[in-house]
Amino acid sequence: MPADAQPRPAKGASPIGGWRRWRRGALASLGASPVFRAYIFLGGIAAILAFLLYNESIIAELREHEKNRVDLYAHLISFTPQASEGQISTLFTEVITKVDFPRIITNHRGEIIQAEDIDTSSLLDNWAFWRSEAADTPVASTAQLHELIEEMDVQNPPIPFYWSPETLGRLYCEGERVIIADTQGAIAAWQGTDLPASSDTSAAALAEVQRAWQEIEAGEPLLFNVPAASFSYLHWDETNAIITDAEGQFRTWVGAGLPLASDDPTQAVRDQLRAFVDSLANQRPPLEFRIPAEHYIHYGDTSLVGRISLAPFVQIGVLFLFLLVGYIGYRNIKRSQQRSLWVGMAKETAHQLGTPLSSLSGWLELLHGEVAAAPRLDRDGRWDRVDQMVGEIQQDMRRLDQIASRFSQIGSVPELEEKDVATVLEETIDYFRRRVPQFGRQEIELECLGELPLVPINAELMSWAFENLCKNAIDAMDGQTGSLRIRMELLPERRAVQVAFQDDGRGIEPEHVKRIFEPGFSTKKRGWGLGLVFVKRIVEEYHKGKISLVHSAPGEGTTFEVILPLG
Repeated sequence: MPADAQPRPAKGASPIGGWRRWRRGALASLGASPVFRAYIFLGGIAAILAFLLYNESIIAELREHEKNRVDLYAHLISFTPQASEGQISTLFTEVITKVDFPRIITNHRGEIIQAEDIDTSSLLDNWAFWRSEAADTPVASTAQLHELIEEMDVQNPPIPFYWSPETLGRLYCEGERVIIADTQGAIAAWQGTDLPASSDTSAAALAEVQRAWQEIEAGEPLLFNVPAASFSYLHWDETNAIITDAEGQFRTWVGAGLPLASDDPTQAVRDQLRAFVDSLANQRPPLEFRIPAEHYIHYGDTSLVGRISLAPFVQIGVLFLFLLVGYIGYRNIKRSQQRSLWVGMAKETAHQLGTPLSSLSGWLELLHGEVAAAPRLDRDGRWDRVDQMVGEIQQDMRRLDQIASRFSQIGSVPELEEKDVATVLEETIDYFRRRVPQFGRQEIELECLGELPLVPINAELMSWAFENLCKNAIDAMDGQTGSLRIRMELLPERRAVQVAFQDDGRGIEPEHVKRIFEPGFSTKKRGWGLGLVFVKRIVEEYHKGKISLVHSAPGEGTTFEVILPLG
């Protein structure tokens, strides 16, 4: 072959086909490895957890962004009263008309001034509702709105604001007593003879000030404007009073020794007022006061925040659903594997029994032929006994053939034929009656209530199920004297035949009742724990019937019930 020649693939072989075969083989080998399947399962769990954590981070960020947007809009709304005409138009167009969160405005006394975008659908179950006269729409009552305000304040702290930068107050003076109130009659500050200390805000002190205010209210009060957001100061003596703001600007004044009040005092007037204030500084400290005028915006989260807040719970629910489905699928796979294992074992058992049974059958035929060929005159009692034993062995051989046939039908769809269930059950009982001395002194009674119709069954499998139930009942008697009562009757309303197996054995412990149909569970010292499993499968899967434990208690016996449908 030349040095530069390249080897050619064999005829019929394809590099692509070889690669595919290798890939399928590699994947098949990986898929068959339990370790690989474990890694796949753990990797899937890790991927799900990573996905949930990523979603939670996105949801938290979105929730925070939405709350910040709502908070920003609420603060912008609070600036509206102090904005200029151009700014008000912009705020109204760009902010107020676009907000979609509930908000309630109250004054400093807690009175509701305005309520916007309130979702009343969540409050419709409350009887404290009335309908608007202007429109047939439900309107929340004041009590409900106050409850909603409390919920909003838990979510977001209320935002204070002022409708106007200044507020109007009233000053009442009478000798040594002075009282400052707002236009609604709420007392803001006081000082003077026979009045409580200005720092005492108890109910008793306020009631005493209220009585004094009613005494001097008949006089004409001095009206004044002061900044709404800051403190102001009252400088006064028995005949004169001056009010200044926090910056020292003169707001109003009254008194015999003072010039007439004006909105724009001259410098001379201001100097005269300043001299009066300075002269009072050494005699009496000024009375600090602030007239409450603030309003509050109480606001809640948008519906989007509510839906976002539910997302983690939805994800957790989906995760639990995924785990539940995975667990159910895993259990079904395990059960399928167990069934496949038992089906394979049953078929292999039937196959293994076939060879020695065939051989034994041949030897029995030869032995029977030898006995039959012996001249009748040469026979004695021993030959007759041998002939009888050969007959019994042939019956056991037929029994073994039947058992092998039953095992071979496990895992396949059996053929059902119309049969007399009582006949099948009677054959099973006869088998046990002939062998009762092997188990003990038990009595088996069969009772048929009325005439029973034919039932579609597989006789071999159904006799197997009956044998298991009889064998369990006899074993429960622990080799002692006992009885097994089998009762059969027609259930016309259910179009079925009922077969009840009632024994007076040792019974089943309460903690074992739920496990009697589980593969591998057994309370016997010997056994695989498959008897009732096969019975349940034969009755329910192959014959579409129902088997259930009707009653069982320690020392009181056990009752099983088998329901076989008529068709």
